[in-house]
Amino acid sequence: MSNPMSRFDRPFIDEVLTRASILDVVGRKVTWDKRKSNLSRGDMWACCPFHNEATPSFHALDSKGTYHCFGCGQHGNAIDFIMATENVPFPEAVERLARDLGIALPARDPEAITKDDQAKRLTAALDAARAAFAQALRSPEGAKARAYLAKRGLNEADWDRFGLGFAPNSRSWLKDRLTQGGHQVADLIEAGLLKMPDDGGAPFDFYRGRVMFTIADTRDRTVSFGARTLDPDGQPKYLNGPDSPVFNKSRNLYRYAQARATAKDKPIVVAEGYMDVIALERAGFAAVAPLGTALTEDQLGLIWKASKRPILCFDGDKAGLKAAERALDRALPLVSADKTLAFGFLPEGQDPDDMIKAKGAAGIEAVFESALALGSFLFQREQEREPLVTAEARAGLRKRLRQLTGQVTDPDLQRELNEDMRRNLDALFAPAARPAFVPKARGKGGETGPIGSATAELRLKIKAGNVRPKRTLLDLVVAPLLRPELLDGHEEAFAGLVLDHPGLNLLRHGLLDLHHAGSAIDFESVRLHLNQLGQSEAVRVVDEARRSPVNPHARPELSVEEAKRAWLIALQRLETHRALASDAAEAVSAAGSGDEAAFERLKRLVGERRALRADEASSAGASIVGGEAFSLPAED
Repeated sequence: MSNPMSRFDRPFIDEVLTRASILDVVGRKVTWDKRKSNLSRGDMWACCPFHNEATPSFHALDSKGTYHCFGCGQHGNAIDFIMATENVPFPEAVERLARDLGIALPARDPEAITKDDQAKRLTAALDAARAAFAQALRSPEGAKARAYLAKRGLNEADWDRFGLGFAPNSRSWLKDRLTQGGHQVADLIEAGLLKMPDDGGAPFDFYRGRVMFTIADTRDRTVSFGARTLDPDGQPKYLNGPDSPVFNKSRNLYRYAQARATAKDKPIVVAEGYMDVIALERAGFAAVAPLGTALTEDQLGLIWKASKRPILCFDGDKAGLKAAERALDRALPLVSADKTLAFGFLPEGQDPDDMIKAKGAAGIEAVFESALALGSFLFQREQEREPLVTAEARAGLRKRLRQLTGQVTDPDLQRELNEDMRRNLDALFAPAARPAFVPKARGKGGETGPIGSATAELRLKIKAGNVRPKRTLLDLVVAPLLRPELLDGHEEAFAGLVLDHPGLNLLRHGLLDLHHAGSAIDFESVRLHLNQLGQSEAVRVVDEARRSPVNPHARPELSVEEAKRAWLIALQRLETHRALASDAAEAVSAAGSGDEAAFERLKRLVGERRALRADEASSAGASIVGGEAFSLPAED
């Protein structure tokens, strides 16, 4: 299809916009709010014409020639406003505005005139075909089609409302009627109404023995048809018209003009087929459907013009899930903070019509209200690709999620999606909670002594973020801040570190944020990033780290490889300490009740701890790990 701006060059468009008053153009559709507006400054406010609101949030500024709604996000210039409110394409909006301003339109080239003349002929032929199909539906030949529509719950009033019709099972029924009406065979072929046989014989009707669905463009002009066979064994079940000079199936949507007119502040529902859309529209929803193809970028752009968060409604079977996944992958590079998608899935074996008949509009509305946000569906899909029982599978999940969120070009949305993915991963891989071991007091009756209450108080302080992190953990987490190259190739090890201190955990996420975004990592950038996210606990940790002595993992005399190796060893040893501590707590508890096997296990754990410390003391790791990760009781 030709570029819609090709008729007008940039200087002409600039002249029209310069001479147009945004206040005059917008003022035809809104009533200015006198209390909030300042006419002398050309600063005007009104209730938005694009969505329902009680207080004015729609702003037009004459000096800039623009409008913006702070409620629904609609914005643009005078041409955009005419296109949006009058549902006309760009060239026509420019023409209308130029004529209103008394600006002469530029002369058109002969090729453009020829194309326009052809488009008018094809549109006229398509309108004539629509009327013929509607008449045939009411004729004796249309009895089978009427029975099918009645079975689907559609009455005669619905036939005209949705542009329904019938094509008799004849090779020349439509051709004969339209040529008798003065339409040329060549135009009927171009419009997709007739088809040339492979053997070069006479053209024949493209649609035969089918219920017809009118397809219109954004201005509600007939541009093609969809058709459903009435033969139980007929193939294909649904047939879509071919592309033509007035129709491109990847750039149009079924019932788009109607959905855009009724959506307002409601989301548009994207269904899978013609009957789905009709059922949804009859139930009060604004709905559209692609035309025999997977959802395309152009179609997503159309939908987002009318709905910031459309709901994609799919059948709950394998085919529906596949279609949802294709839509997700197509949308990822296009989504932004004000252009996203939600994914709703129907019970397996049911389509919207079935659901509405069984449970009414409220039943399917519940599906839409519980629709998965884009990030939730993304995580769910990747999580279910394989069992996550091995380290490799879990690492693969993290890697896939990073790669997919990396396709999002809106930096704010990408950052929020990354944060969502990390929270989901933390919840998914959180170790099973064990009951805390509280040693019994040595007093009579085995009553819990002050150790238990002190532990509980400590936990409350940790939860409130009032406890300073252990130096061992602080050094490990802050090391990539001082030497960002530690993270290269080792993000998974860092992300898997178990941290029970909120501030350290948030700092770890902040460092991974900046690393994944390819941003510079230093004290100032990390502190700014954490402040922007409102993570004051992490900022306190950063400030404390800044005042600390030299970090043993980031000593300048170490090469990159030496620093990485020592840091990874420290991470591994910390996890070993944690495992020994957990086992020791269980052994102490069992040994206290007289379990001889537990006592022997406790002695073995003491030996393992001594061996680990000896190994640390005799290697470079001695200066890295430092401190105790847990305490065992005295050997006596």
